[in-house]
Amino acid sequence: MSSFNIKVGIDYRSALVNREGIGRYTRELVRALVLLDEDLDLGLFGHTFGRRKFSDDELGISGRRAELLRMRIPSRIMPWLMRRAGRGADDLVGGCHVYHHTQPNLLEVREALEVATIFDCIYTLDAGYMDPAAAERMTEVAFAQVRRAQRVLVPCQFVGAEIVMALGAHPGRIAVTQLGCEHVLRHMPRDGFPPAKEPYLLTVCRVDPRKNHVRILQAFERLVQDGFPHRWIIAGPRGWQAELFERVLDASPARERVEWRGDVGEAELTRLYSQADAFLFPSLNEGFGLPPLESMACGTPVVTSHVTATGEVCEGAAMMVEPSESEDIYLATKKLLTEPEIYNDLVRLGEERAREYTWERCARQTLQAYQGSVIKRGDEDPQLHRQL
Repeated sequence: MSSFNIKVGIDYRSALVNREGIGRYTRELVRALVLLDEDLDLGLFGHTFGRRKFSDDELGISGRRAELLRMRIPSRIMPWLMRRAGRGADDLVGGCHVYHHTQPNLLEVREALEVATIFDCIYTLDAGYMDPAAAERMTEVAFAQVRRAQRVLVPCQFVGAEIVMALGAHPGRIAVTQLGCEHVLRHMPRDGFPPAKEPYLLTVCRVDPRKNHVRILQAFERLVQDGFPHRWIIAGPRGWQAELFERVLDASPARERVEWRGDVGEAELTRLYSQADAFLFPSLNEGFGLPPLESMACGTPVVTSHVTATGEVCEGAAMMVEPSESEDIYLATKKLLTEPEIYNDLVRLGEERAREYTWERCARQTLQAYQGSVIKRGDEDPQLHRQL
């Protein structure tokens, strides 16, 4: 139990309109925070003109100590309106001790201490992973978050180290708040799903160069040549430069065995994870990588990268590959599909690993960061700077 009541304002915009990524994180974090037996009140600031996709019951805030301020105003003009009114986001939620920036869009805060979640530093890399203009804007915002925040929350140790090196954050202000994955089990039937009518491999993520779909396709073509009967299902929307993958897919000899779905509902996603023979996620760079854990929670073994955050998150519970080599992806997947002992071991290890990542744990780690920010108010750690 906490020794004092604390009120926290949270940027809740993405939770209302985005099913994946930051929307998932914000939604599940708040759901877990309101269930804690702690002296905690939440002011949720939902400023977006976008159509709301979730009810209060679906969000898990109905009848709880969380008050949602819903403002149907285009988010891009919100900072201008706040400056004109002389108000901060902390004022709009009725005042708070701490204001939590959950996404790379900073709002003015007048009096509350600030906490920011930074999920990765991919935008600081000149690697062709995202639109250069967007990367420049996100880098600028990340530097501001580090400069303003009393605590910087990160999903894993890998990202914490990146933020220290790339953004000059002081290590003493970094707090690891691991994400959870049990949300994927809400739609799991008591007796599980029946076997799929046709065997398939699954990848769940936005289609962009960083997610490495071209090399997965090359590995899948080899599996088809070897006589495996599987389809490859891709569940995820188009991302930046998705047309590069589209062109390769259209020319692929395995094109008729690939099914690319767009926005998949949560219940359908749980079914897809559960009925797949294997989950392929050899991403080139990740700040965490939630889909592999979701797959493990559903009992499906994973092939993923040994580099960046997935090497830390999935260590010892997945087939780890060098993502820049399609041959590695092919051989690991083939081994998984042809060696039952390895397959069954990874199912067991994956389920054990997934149970370590819960939203309750994330909420408790986050609450500790909030409380630590208030207790240590005024402490000024020197900024670290990379020598150029």
